[in-house]
Amino acid sequence: MKKLLCFAVFAFGITVQAQNIDSVIEKNAAIKTAQANEDLTLSEKISVVNQQVDNGRITKDQAYQIITKFSNEQPVYLQAIPVEAPVEVVEVEAVDAAEENYDYDWGKETSPFDFAMGVQMDTVVKYGTKTTPYLAFGVGNVATDGAFANSEFGYMRSNYFEWGIAARTPFSKTNNKWGIRYGLGFKYNGLATTQNRMFGLRGGNQTVTMPAPINLRKNYAYFRNTYINIPISLDFTTTSKVYNEANRRFTTKEGINFGIGGYVGYNINSKQHLRYEVGDYKTYEQQKGDWNVNDFQYGLTAYAGKDHFKLVLKYDLSPVFTDNVVDQNYWSIGLQLGL
Repeated sequence: MKKLLCFAVFAFGITVQAQNIDSVIEKNAAIKTAQANEDLTLSEKISVVNQQVDNGRITKDQAYQIITKFSNEQPVYLQAIPVEAPVEVVEVEAVDAAEENYDYDWGKETSPFDFAMGVQMDTVVKYGTKTTPYLAFGVGNVATDGAFANSEFGYMRSNYFEWGIAARTPFSKTNNKWGIRYGLGFKYNGLATTQNRMFGLRGGNQTVTMPAPINLRKNYAYFRNTYINIPISLDFTTTSKVYNEANRRFTTKEGINFGIGGYVGYNINSKQHLRYEVGDYKTYEQQKGDWNVNDFQYGLTAYAGKDHFKLVLKYDLSPVFTDNVVDQNYWSIGLQLGL
């Protein structure tokens, strides 16, 4: 719509100027005579116009437009004018083009470089910030003193779940390969005990697992921490948009996507979930408390896959519990759906 308006203004401006120039020629006897004289060459007519500029009877801008009009009226064979003949036109071309309304508006519509290179602006692919919700889930556990093997928690029963909203901003508006990815979400880190054990406090400031005084259903308790999470990553993708000449629209060509970065989080909830039977009664119990869990969480993340389906790995650099003798750092691996 902007381009149609721009061309309309351009055409209107040319029409008005043509009428004004005709009026100037009509009022100037010397120029009018030169225009009507078919025996004069274009160079001789230009000399007449320049003489009128020197006499102050017309402006340089008007002279430029009159010479343009004379050039368009000349027969084809008159184009074989010596190279040095039109030199005097250079004096008239010194007119500031910015004074022309249509030139000024056209310059606003496209960049000078793109206009000079003949770029069709309506077919140029432009990229911007893309925002979308995401969902992630998978398994998780802890690395005890940096060791991932022989964890006291179940590898398949311990899991995590995450959801939120993420945005990706490319570094260039015309190239989508590299960008920055950031967002806001909620992450639930779960740990499932083994051998009928449950979480408890030892010495008032250490959170450990200990034998449960009751028979837990499936012989395990489940401990979950909830975090507000802010991820940020350097992102690479081969996904791009292509202009389809036949359909005159853009189509998206999906590719691979990977990134590496980090995250920070804040713990907002810690609970232990117990399920057990007393006689004929099945009981479900939630124990909510501080549990000496670190308030702040931070770590590293990496992911790879298609744009909407990624394998995601996360590792907490901060230990789960604050005062435990042995550090336990949570890690997770899973599938992410979304951006």
